[in-house]
Order: sequence, then structure tokens, then C-alpha cells
Amino acid sequence: MESATRMSQGSCTGPDFWNMVADEVLRQDWPQGVHLQVFADDFVFLVNDGTKQEVKTLANKVLQTFKTWTDKHKLEISLDKTNYLHIKKNRSGPMWYSGIKSGQNSIKRASVIKYLGVLIDDGLNFAAHLSAIKNKSLILHQGLKNVSGISWELSRNIRRQLYLTVVEKVILYAHNITARQQKHLSSIQRKFLLNTTGAYSTTPTAALQSLEGLMPLHIKAKMQSTLVRVGRLGRNCDYEGFHFDHENYEQPSSPSTIHPALFSLEDRISHGGARSFQQNAK
Repeated sequence: MESATRMSQGSCTGPDFWNMVADEVLRQDWPQGVHLQVFADDFVFLVNDGTKQEVKTLANKVLQTFKTWTDKHKLEISLDKTNYLHIKKNRSGPMWYSGIKSGQNSIKRASVIKYLGVLIDDGLNFAAHLSAIKNKSLILHQGLKNVSGISWELSRNIRRQLYLTVVEKVILYAHNITARQQKHLSSIQRKFLLNTTGAYSTTPTAALQSLEGLMPLHIKAKMQSTLVRVGRLGRNCDYEGFHFDHENYEQPSSPSTIHPALFSLEDRISHGGARSFQQNAK
């Protein structure tokens, strides 16, 4: 999203002003089957309907409403960064050609889109995301080897901490584990285990995990997913035959429900306290 007028970047009040502008489109009464997800200035519409033609019609109607809002606030949509993704159930079905437009401009179809660091493909198997994670892990592994050096090696303890605090977090970010992907995760983890332990390359992965006391990545991913569902999202979850009820666990305190556009600074300042502070200062 780009503004047609010049404006300062990185201001302290910028996010609040943007919330006030974006609040209008967020409060829009969208048709059934339409969901709008927003993070900063990245907008994602999820459109669901019975047939392909109905989806196209509904999507074009939604985009026209969205364009009316952008024109009102002199905002421009970056068409180079705008794509639509057709999530298809029938993979052997006919190709869905473009018919979705923003104004007079056609929106390009993509087989993979990236949102908040996650690669989402049209088959929802997250193969593209796993491939990207694998390439990123190779870069991290090479960087760890460079840091260790030849003569001034890092201690085993430090290499283990680097793996736990950096590498594992990157690999497991927004990961959706399937049985097919367990082998890929195991092969990714194996390189770092060999680097940490200094064991022979023929050592089994399970033995390396046992030596370092590290959990297999696919199990760690499922565990984190359960913690997020129960602890943050407040949902019940079943894992390995155990049932976790979110009501049995302490929930974090709810954040402020005051919208920035409705925040009244005068109601939050204690004038009596301010006067007493000035008197004490004198």
C-alpha cells in the first residue's frame, strides 16, 4: 500500500494514524464468505463461494469496495505485489485463468504467495515453505561453521545454545507438520547435530538426538503447536492420546480493548497527582 502524497516515515504516531484510517475498511460489512486479514499495510482477502464463477464475481465486488476506500484516502495499491491464489481441491481439474480485477487492472495469478514470512501454495501442502526453510537452514549451517572456525572453535555448549535459540526457532516458524515432511525436518536437523557433537557422519540421527538430549523437530513442532492452541488461542487440543482443556490452565491477562481511535488521553491523566507533584518539586 502506497500513499499518493509524501509523508514522513517512522514517526511515533504513524501507526496510530494508520489504525484510524484502516479502521474504516476493517469495520466494513463484508458479504458472507469474505474475510479480511490485515497486518500493517498488508491486506489479505479470503473469498469462498460455491463455484469458480461465483468466487470471481464476489472477489471483484470486494476489490471494488476496497478500491473505493483506497481512492477516498488517496492510497494506491501496488499491483506488482498484488496476486491472487486459487486454493483448489481438485488438483486434476481445469486451470483457472485470470478474471479478477482491481479497477481496470487484472490481478496476476500465483501458485505461491508469501505472507508474514510464510509461503502458502495453492495445494496447501506447504512444500514451497519447507523448501525455503531448507535453503535457509543451509545458510545458517554454513554460517555456524564459519563462526566455529578451524583453530578457534566454539565450545560444544555454545554451539548447542546457538542451535536452540536461533536455528530451531527459524526452522519451526509457522511450520505445518505432515508425515511426509518429517524426513525433511530430520535431514535438516542432522547437519546441526553433526556440527554440535563432532560425531562421525555415519552416526544415526536418533543417536545424535540422544547424545545431545534434543527433541526431534517434528515432535517439537507438534508440541509448540499444542502450546499455542491451548495457551494463546484458548482452544482445546488433543495430542498423542492426551486431551488438553484450555480452561484448566492459567490464561494471560487480556490486552487493552480500547481502540487507538477511541483513546482519550484526558481520561488517563490524573490532574490532581500532577499538581501535587509540582508542589513537591517547588
